[in-house]
Amino acid sequence: MEDSKEKSSKLAKFLVVFFPFLVGFTKHQTGFVLGWSAILPKMQADNSTSFDVSDEDVKWLLSVTGIAGMAGTLVTGPIIETFGPTRVIVWIQLPSIILWLVSAYTPYLSLLYLGRIGLSLILIITGPLIPLLISELSDPTIRGSMLASEEIMVSFGLLVMYVMAQELYWSTAVAVGAVTTTVVFVLCFFLPESPFWLARNGQYERAKTSLLSVRFSQEKATEEMKTLIASVEATKQSTVLDQIRQLKHCRNYRPVLLLVAIYVLRELGGEYTIFNYTVYMFEKAKVNIDPFMCTVLVGATRTIASIASAILVDRLGRRPLLIGTSLLCAAASLLCGVFLLLDLPEASWVPLVALLVYVASYGFGLGPIPWGLTGEMIPTPVRSIGGSICIFWYSLSVFAMSYMFPEMIALMGLGPTFLSFSVFLVALSIIIFCCFPETKSRTLNDLEVAFKRKSKRQKEVFNISSNIEESVQGDTGCETSHF
Repeated sequence: MEDSKEKSSKLAKFLVVFFPFLVGFTKHQTGFVLGWSAILPKMQADNSTSFDVSDEDVKWLLSVTGIAGMAGTLVTGPIIETFGPTRVIVWIQLPSIILWLVSAYTPYLSLLYLGRIGLSLILIITGPLIPLLISELSDPTIRGSMLASEEIMVSFGLLVMYVMAQELYWSTAVAVGAVTTTVVFVLCFFLPESPFWLARNGQYERAKTSLLSVRFSQEKATEEMKTLIASVEATKQSTVLDQIRQLKHCRNYRPVLLLVAIYVLRELGGEYTIFNYTVYMFEKAKVNIDPFMCTVLVGATRTIASIASAILVDRLGRRPLLIGTSLLCAAASLLCGVFLLLDLPEASWVPLVALLVYVASYGFGLGPIPWGLTGEMIPTPVRSIGGSICIFWYSLSVFAMSYMFPEMIALMGLGPTFLSFSVFLVALSIIIFCCFPETKSRTLNDLEVAFKRKSKRQKEVFNISSNIEESVQGDTGCETSHF
């Protein structure tokens, strides 16, 4: 009998980790979509296809992710609130499987565009959904590591696609996406539904069962459930319109604005373009190594850094990692830009090293943490609509940078382009230093008041020894001073 209880306890503890990790595992598709760009040179050189892919097509195929993202944010919030996060994750895998197969075996360029747009749309719909669900299903003591697993899967997917682009025929490499998605589709049937979504829809018993299944401490889970019910009953938030109304409160819109700033400045710092134009970039920089091998090196570096981040993020905290990696990425971009401008043949390896430092720093903090913060910082009353707003601005930035990157290189050159990246990354580190609260080991309910109780929060998080008089305007819960 005792052995049976012990096995049951071990299984329960395993599931506490497995459920949020499985949600993060679905993110490998994002890595496949990003790494898909590595097959384009092979596709352009393939004379056996019934269509030609021009340089203009390459630019648009890589830019449609942003366009699809802006369109997808219009439906993301309503879809999540209507069907539930877990149900959306499960059933969205089916069209994904079809789109990977269409992209792999299409006889027409138009269907290639359709596959790319459809997969990008799915990527954007699940973009805010995955970190939100991971945060809700993760015990606070391991939430940082579980959120980092999302970036590990993106990096892993990116690396796998880079390797397949080098070793396999391009259509075979793309078709692998359908195989892995099928595995995800089957496994996701075992996921519990979001306890926060269930509570918002009045299904308190199901919410309690779901929450108890994903927490190490049953006592803390019970207390968390009580707080969640009180929050839901105090603020109507069951529909998208309810959530839009709640955005008028400073405690709700401030974290959303901060996350928007982080996403936009990160993209202006070159994130999407570096990972999508990797092969073209190394060819342009005249690095004396095979460009595809450099690309694989980039993918491996990002994966290793992401694993290190998952191990250390709950120990070091989000704030120092974000500031430090933003500055490291800025320094790497600056170094890369300077040496590209100098154009020293004997130092052609320097841009490669600088780029690998950028990639490692990105994978260690700047890549995984903002996605995790989407799940941690957006308050319950505006979780769906707040995530959609963040992804809209992220998508707009992705489109602008991916479409304009070739134009920037043609106009300024690769060196000055990297120098501009460093400026935005320094600005990002300043904003994080001034405005960002630490979220490590804090419950989601606790984080909801992080942008409300200003003076106490500043002393605790930023260690600013000053007396701040807190005042409230009307019923919005908004302080007169700026945080």
